Amino acid sequence: MGQDRKWLAKDHIALAYASYNRYRQRHGRPGRDREVRHPIWTRRLLDAFGAPDKQSLTLCVTGSKGKGSHAILMAAMLQALGLRVGLFTGPHLVDFMERFRINGRMMPEEDFMRLMDEVWAAAQTLPVPDDQYIGPVGLLAVLAARWFAESGTDVNVVELGRGALHDDVNQWHHEGAVVAPIFLEHVWELGPTLFDVAREKAGIIRGETKAVFSNSQQPICRDVLRARAAAYGAALIWTDDSEDPSWLTDATVSGAAEELPPYLLENARTAWRAVRWAAEQLGPRQRLRDFTFDLRRVRLPGRMQVVRRHPLTIVDGCIHATSAALVARSAARYRNAGRRVGAVIGIPADKDVRGVLAALRDVADLVILTAATNPHLRFDYSHVADMASAFPMGVREVPNVAAAVDAADAVLTSEDVLLLLGTQSFVGDVLRLFQIDTGTVLAVEGSGEPCGGRS
Repeated sequence: MGQDRKWLAKDHIALAYASYNRYRQRHGRPGRDREVRHPIWTRRLLDAFGAPDKQSLTLCVTGSKGKGSHAILMAAMLQALGLRVGLFTGPHLVDFMERFRINGRMMPEEDFMRLMDEVWAAAQTLPVPDDQYIGPVGLLAVLAARWFAESGTDVNVVELGRGALHDDVNQWHHEGAVVAPIFLEHVWELGPTLFDVAREKAGIIRGETKAVFSNSQQPICRDVLRARAAAYGAALIWTDDSEDPSWLTDATVSGAAEELPPYLLENARTAWRAVRWAAEQLGPRQRLRDFTFDLRRVRLPGRMQVVRRHPLTIVDGCIHATSAALVARSAARYRNAGRRVGAVIGIPADKDVRGVLAALRDVADLVILTAATNPHLRFDYSHVADMASAFPMGVREVPNVAAAVDAADAVLTSEDVLLLLGTQSFVGDVLRLFQIDTGTVLAVEGSGEPCGGRS
């Protein structure tokens, strides 16, 4: 698609943020989601279009780490069952249209502009008070629901924003819910304790929700989910590591499990449980008996994604100690094999930079700190200067991703490993630098391409 078309779409993308930006100009930075967000406007907008979100079965996804990978895995498996699948995710990494897909293909920009004109016009008729706003993701969710409905999807997979209880996207009618691992995050918006965060995430369970599939959770999160599910009469299915991994015999996975990252197998177990339930609701039960699926075919952009082979270069959207621990576990095997490991870090000041560096302390030889091109993010590494001595080849700071990769390449060999870890805007910069295609979420059948990356 030409650059002129992408330039034209920017004006329509801006419409999604207009209500929120006006609110910010009048009231400054919003406070807690429970105090400032009013998702009822998203529901009223959906209803104004005849509730397109209720025309297909929907699985919604929340959590703190792995929401996108759960969503993509479910959409890919449902598609492999022969269903027409809508997929709504966010944020995007390179192309805004990544947020909207049917059977893995992005929404054409022409459709986006047409539908945004209609959604925006309808939003202007709502009596939104001056001290409230229609959330950007809410407007985009309405647009996605309309596109999926007019395209005749059989089932939709929808990723929520940072929360659920007060999240605009959670207004999407959904009978199925999936909860990725929850940990302390977004404390300004969700609340200062893990209980606060878990309560917001558990809000994905609503009156219409029949089944909830949860990945492994910390005890307090399990308790909150149990209480919410019981209150709404929803079945709660745990699919964590303690379960018998016999699910692999339900959906045959090509290739040995050791070829795949541990987190992918864990997420795939939860995704498969939800997919099997959805298939049973929709009817193609006979397909489940002969179902086979190769996890290596799934592209997970920015999630332990290989973007270069020499040196082996891996990018991951990692901004907290919990997610960094998973990266460190994977990187340890390279260091134990005698390969040096470098890490480029692009994490904003309001995220857990110290936690990420602490998790990498025993696996990274070199750390390079940098910033993303997103002007709305602030990067300040002055508070981690005392951690430099933990890394044998030192810690340095450079202005951008390209300069950081050049600096790493100057000291690492082609047999070493480079980790590129940071916020989603940083990940987008990385994918653009290495010219990674984000337009598809399934590799070509039989290509042998590794999960999430390219040769």
